[in-house]
Amino acid sequence: MNGFPQNLISYTKASTRGLRELKHISLSRLRKVFSLMGKREKIITTALLLVALGSFFVSAKNFYYAHTKPLPTTGGSYSEGLIGQPTYINPLLDHQEPDLTLTNLIFSGLYKYDSQGQLTPDLADGMPQISGDQKQYTINLKRNIKWHNGKDFTADDVIFTVQALQDPNYKSPLRAMWQATSVEKLSDYSVKFTTKDVSGPFVNNLTLPVLPKAVWGQVEAQNFLLSKNNLEAVGTGPYAIKEIKKLPSGKVEQISLQPFSDYYGGQAKIDQIIFRFYDTEEDMLNAFHSREIQGFGFIPLGSSLYLDKNQPGANVLTVPLPQYQVVFFNLNNAILNDQNVRTALSLATDKQQIINDVFKGNALMPSSPFLFSSGQSQAVKPVVDLNQAGQLLDAAGWLIDAKTNLRTKKGQSLQINLATNDSLVNSNAAQTLANQWKQLSITVNLTVLPSKQLSDTVIKPRAFDVLLFPQKFGADPDPFLFWHSSQVKAPGFNLTGFSDPTVDKLIIDARTTTDKNKRSADYSQFNDIITSKTPIILLDQTEYIYAVDNTVKNITLNKLYDPSYRFADIASWYIAEKRVWK
Repeated sequence: MNGFPQNLISYTKASTRGLRELKHISLSRLRKVFSLMGKREKIITTALLLVALGSFFVSAKNFYYAHTKPLPTTGGSYSEGLIGQPTYINPLLDHQEPDLTLTNLIFSGLYKYDSQGQLTPDLADGMPQISGDQKQYTINLKRNIKWHNGKDFTADDVIFTVQALQDPNYKSPLRAMWQATSVEKLSDYSVKFTTKDVSGPFVNNLTLPVLPKAVWGQVEAQNFLLSKNNLEAVGTGPYAIKEIKKLPSGKVEQISLQPFSDYYGGQAKIDQIIFRFYDTEEDMLNAFHSREIQGFGFIPLGSSLYLDKNQPGANVLTVPLPQYQVVFFNLNNAILNDQNVRTALSLATDKQQIINDVFKGNALMPSSPFLFSSGQSQAVKPVVDLNQAGQLLDAAGWLIDAKTNLRTKKGQSLQINLATNDSLVNSNAAQTLANQWKQLSITVNLTVLPSKQLSDTVIKPRAFDVLLFPQKFGADPDPFLFWHSSQVKAPGFNLTGFSDPTVDKLIIDARTTTDKNKRSADYSQFNDIITSKTPIILLDQTEYIYAVDNTVKNITLNKLYDPSYRFADIASWYIAEKRVWK
């Protein structure tokens, strides 16, 4: 009887004694006694027996639940909706959400981001060994890893993937990121990457999912984009493709995935993941409400969707992303070159109102995009002070004309031209911002243009006073393209024209070292300078809104660099449970 609870043993012995005693009571005697009862006594006796039986089952159930505990087990099916069509489930070609999502479930990279946003080994057996000159990265690979087709994963797969990516004939959009890098096979389970220059951000490139040479090595470069392997993908990830359903038109209706039994991280517990594809956000939302799918996600910045966080039957997760709605001041504008004017406009900006009215609360109060990856970023309560803002404008010589009630200086009225694109959230935020600034007795002219027209006629030639536009950072906060003085003209993205030698040095120093502490210190100092000089206003930080049926348990997402990484902890998700004795 070892392993069984003592109280259960006692309960069993007592029941056994009771059964032995019942043998001395014949069924015919019980029937005779029951027949001698009156109608009322029979009803009462029957009722008492039913109550006793019910009480027995309730007690047994309570006893069972009191002395057992639930544990995750394999089983269950989860379905999720995606907008668009899968085209390239291929890490060298993917760029749309359906492709990126599926790629990150089916393939593995040398490294990955965990649910906390930290870089951690995946196919690699430990973090890279970095040489003294910080240009060589030696990486040992895990052994006994299988591809979904049963073949062994080796260094040859890594070499093939990088060399195909670097070959212009394969037309990978990631090619530019790898042009200054060479890769060398040291053994079947060891590779070495060499960068032309010291690069702090380079290690993030090693999250690139790896392709199987045995599958793709047979495909000519000119057929790379057309290969059936772009849909019938073979990877080393936790899930493998089970079935692809297409409509008669050839459009993909759904893709079903199944756990890979030989996955090196341990077989995932959810038996099936189904992705269904929709043309519009409204179609996907309707599918969720009708229970056609159990989950979906969206980014409020650029979306017209709204979802109540108290959605019945679902957990609605809000996960921070390094994406921001930003107000850029053109520092080449004579009026806006005056920091008093920029600071005044910042003090008149009510960010919380924009978060509440435009995003219905589904956004965060921003702090700094440059510290997001390091974990130093902390929410700062913004100061809204119209009196102080007015005093700063007075000090800058912009005084209120008693006749017009507008600010003028040397006969010139204070006018701000604010431009944005026709995205609903951007145009609504710009309108709210314009109304806030008008409280300072200034004129604000709002221009809303289609995105391409805004890019061609306003952003590229820097033909704006103030621009409201989103800015997206990746896993590495390297701000070179956005803030270095060499990037003030297109195709650079230093939209404000900001130039500061100290900032330039900090940017270069941070991106030319692999020392994390040094990089964090440089970015912290850089952030302090940008904050003090007010070339921009960070309006809000967006979140990824992820609604998942509450039957899916143990989702632990806390930080995402991109929504496609949301399955980073898929191995810990579960639906089915089994109970075991405590």
